[in-house]
Amino acid sequence: MKAILALEDGTQFVGESFGAAGSCIGEVVFSTGMTGYEETLTDPSLAGQILVMTYPLAGNYGITGEDAESDRIHLKGLVVRELTDQPSNFRAKETLHQYLNRNGIIGIKGIDTRALTRIRIRVRARVSIPLIPMIPLRFRYWCSVSLALKLLG
Repeated sequence: MKAILALEDGTQFVGESFGAAGSCIGEVVFSTGMTGYEETLTDPSLAGQILVMTYPLAGNYGITGEDAESDRIHLKGLVVRELTDQPSNFRAKETLHQYLNRNGIIGIKGIDTRALTRIRIRVRARVSIPLIPMIPLRFRYWCSVSLALKLLG
């Protein structure tokens, strides 16, 4: 399903949803790491935030269940450029998509994460965004985004 990532300044990125269905709003943070997404997802210091992975491929070694920093995912959402559904790791118990879905976490793939990171750094230190599924009625989408941004202050 198509999904939109909309920044406070009106910039939009269109991608595909993965993980759980729904929407979320949170502060955008980013990780430049090439590995360690299982540890990062479960890092309590990232509670309530939306993580942008700048490395272009996520999910390539799956989720082992042994590399977590805590007992649950603390993020609200995950943004990646490319997601693989075929992990290449004998320790993998599930895919990144399955892990997010099972834990009720929203993801969006197909986003130019490096461009998004440049915008976030250049524009301001804090950017809150909604991750929402595309709705056929564009008016309903804009109402949802406008309301969410007003709530963020």
